Amino acid sequence: AGGAASAIAFALAEAGVVRLTVVNRSSEKAGQLVARLKEHFPAGMFVSQGTPAGHDIIVNGTSLGLKEGDALPVDPQYLRPEMLVAEVIMSPEVTPLLQIAKDSGCSIHPGKAMLDGQLAEMFDFFTR
Repeated sequence: AGGAASAIAFALAEAGVVRLTVVNRSSEKAGQLVARLKEHFPAGMFVSQGTPAGHDIIVNGTSLGLKEGDALPVDPQYLRPEMLVAEVIMSPEVTPLLQIAKDSGCSIHPGKAMLDGQLAEMFDFFTR
């Protein structure tokens, strides 16, 4: 898992999620992230290479969706209207995953919000 996905996973663990499933194109990288999470949050339930079935939030922390024709990072069959689907990709603002999630009745959170948050943090850091 890359830097954005790792940061998101750690933030969710710190916020006290009950269960976190890490899925990566490389099962080795997913396992490494899960091992790091377990080291820092031993009470957490972290698994690698599962499905998002039964989860409340799906976050795409990959580059899938950046290029036209990319495969979807998650099978749409798992999308449920009560879910929040979030994205780290900033352009296009509404990725194919977000569009399908929206069409499925999910709440969506575009990746541009991540950039906005980063800019605010950088401004605070450099103006202290």
